[in-house]
Amino acid sequence: MHQTPLDAEKNTIGAKIMQTLGALLKEEDLRCLEVSQTLHKEVSGSLVACTSIGEMIRHEVSHGADASSITRMLASLDANLRQALQLVRGVTERQFPPVLKVFGLNVALQQLVRGISEEFAGSLVLHINGDEPQLDLERRLNLFNLMQALLRHCVRHVQTSWVEVTCRGSAEKLEITVDHDGGDDIWADSGHGNELWVVEARCLLLGSRLEVMRNASGNSSRVSLLVFPTCDAASA
Repeated sequence: MHQTPLDAEKNTIGAKIMQTLGALLKEEDLRCLEVSQTLHKEVSGSLVACTSIGEMIRHEVSHGADASSITRMLASLDANLRQALQLVRGVTERQFPPVLKVFGLNVALQQLVRGISEEFAGSLVLHINGDEPQLDLERRLNLFNLMQALLRHCVRHVQTSWVEVTCRGSAEKLEITVDHDGGDDIWADSGHGNELWVVEARCLLLGSRLEVMRNASGNSSRVSLLVFPTCDAASA
């Protein structure tokens, strides 16, 4: 059967969609696996220890144990409970950083940049101007995950020695630019197609597009993203 250029284009688009979906599903599966293992091995282990210590305390009390012995066991019980609580908080923060909900995207990005900077040998700088628009929690989380993917993609590239992020916000929109010296080729599909397609998919959810351009000086590239409070505003 003869394939027309239009058929070939449709097949290419379909393959890209399936690869993007596959990358998203793999990411979700890995996240579920991590949560499951943490809850099963670490949190459950701490709670089992708490149960055992509780039984020991009841046994000691029923047999007239002295106060110092009970105090030591209560301290052990408290330590295990605190450990379990910390583990649960860690799992929760990885799913949805509390700072993102309580203080908003700007503060969450500051925290994100500090974390990535610790793993990056070069310079990573964040500038925030104005106030962020009112974004619901779902769009806020999507935008945070998008920025995390963008920045990690930039700093992982061997040619990148500096990255500068600028956020300009108002009630109507949020403009984000990422300048870097990694070159235009880090945004090509080759070698990182799935990762970049996931970024594109997140942009689509935001009703936005990622634009890549070479700076006038020719020694750096800029990635820009325009986000509106709602998808309807973006399409208006």
